Amino acid sequence: MVLVTDCVTEEDRPRISHQRFDQQAFFAPVTLASTALNGVDSSLAESAVGATLVQPPGPVHLDVDPSATHPVRVSRTPSDRVIPGDLADLLAEARRPVIVVGVGVVSLPPKQVASVTSMINDLAARSHVPVLTTYKARGVVPDGAEYNAGVVTGATIERHALHEADLIIGLGFDPVELLPTPWEYGAPVILAGGWVVEDSDFFGERLAATVVGPLQELVEAIASGLHSEWSEGTGRRFSLQLQEACRSGNRETQMGMHPSDVVEIVSDQVPSGSMATVDAGAHMLVAVPLFHVEEPHHMLVSSGYATMGFAVPAAIAASLVCPDRRVVAFTGDGGAGMVLGELETLARLGLPVVVVVFNDSLLSLIAVKQRPDDQGGPEVVNYATTDFAKVAQGCGMRAWRARSSGELKEAMALALEYQGPSLIDVVVDPSSYSQIYAALRE
Repeated sequence: MVLVTDCVTEEDRPRISHQRFDQQAFFAPVTLASTALNGVDSSLAESAVGATLVQPPGPVHLDVDPSATHPVRVSRTPSDRVIPGDLADLLAEARRPVIVVGVGVVSLPPKQVASVTSMINDLAARSHVPVLTTYKARGVVPDGAEYNAGVVTGATIERHALHEADLIIGLGFDPVELLPTPWEYGAPVILAGGWVVEDSDFFGERLAATVVGPLQELVEAIASGLHSEWSEGTGRRFSLQLQEACRSGNRETQMGMHPSDVVEIVSDQVPSGSMATVDAGAHMLVAVPLFHVEEPHHMLVSSGYATMGFAVPAAIAASLVCPDRRVVAFTGDGGAGMVLGELETLARLGLPVVVVVFNDSLLSLIAVKQRPDDQGGPEVVNYATTDFAKVAQGCGMRAWRARSSGELKEAMALALEYQGPSLIDVVVDPSSYSQIYAALRE
């Protein structure tokens, strides 16, 4: 991404105090580079765009300042290639390897994503090697594949597969996607991807090899040396255990629906190939594993900073880029409240997006993490009851409120008949989140 901003120009800074601050210094910590465009040196723009295309990808910030006298030209070089001598031995000795696919695969250019995805699936189909994906890599392995072992977060969600592994092969796998918890698995780890992982110390002494280079070549090399004694369907066994964990707790109650039922009903009703965007919050624990995904980029998640308010604007972007696909935005009431203004954007653009709000009048994930001695009690995480359906209707969208499975199915059917934007405000019982959290993360 290239972020272009207006600014108080260099020549005007001595006489202007209003809105004057150093935007390049402000953005430098969270960008690959931050500089100015002066409208004279065209290579500045070219170098900025080029810098975003070197692995690992990321954003560049540009101030538009015609008076800038010494703008910095942006340049980056690819990471050095590292080929350890023991890679072949690690592959030859393993009999129960597990593959973990991460953001490095889906951040490639589209044609390369398709090529590497095909190679990974061919390898797994032949060998029955279980394949886990990070949140961002959902869809690299289709949910229907017998070798799909579910998702990995750095918590207990992936423990069944990784505890049985005698080698863990990370393809584009970077611990920036994982929770900040200790890596507890005993198998040696191979990291193969397009850049040197800065946080490789995360794996401690278990990191046995790092290989940096084109992923197509790396997957081909790994496939040629891989041995597997896994039986067919092992991955599915692991993913079914994950799905059952997502269904922990009480089923539908008078307080509202179980969060997993919301996801599965929506997933069952949307057309094949639909896309989903998922906001941060307790509902993410069930939405990411249970919504059916068959292709890369068909689920968009903010898994780095885990930003609340992500799902609705991400759904707008997804619908603009892929107008022929249905898009579902899964958001909690907290995230929805942060971006209510974007409902007007959806209505004005007339996009075929269905916003599903998990409404429990609570910051559920924070409530689950509260200790008995925490100050404030429930008052610091509770919301007043909000009817998001009425808010959406006021913005010009069609909207419904659902308290049961039957009402949600009926609302989804009406939403999918309509070619414009709609919102379903689902009353959810939050009591099951503590059991779900314990099963997936603790």
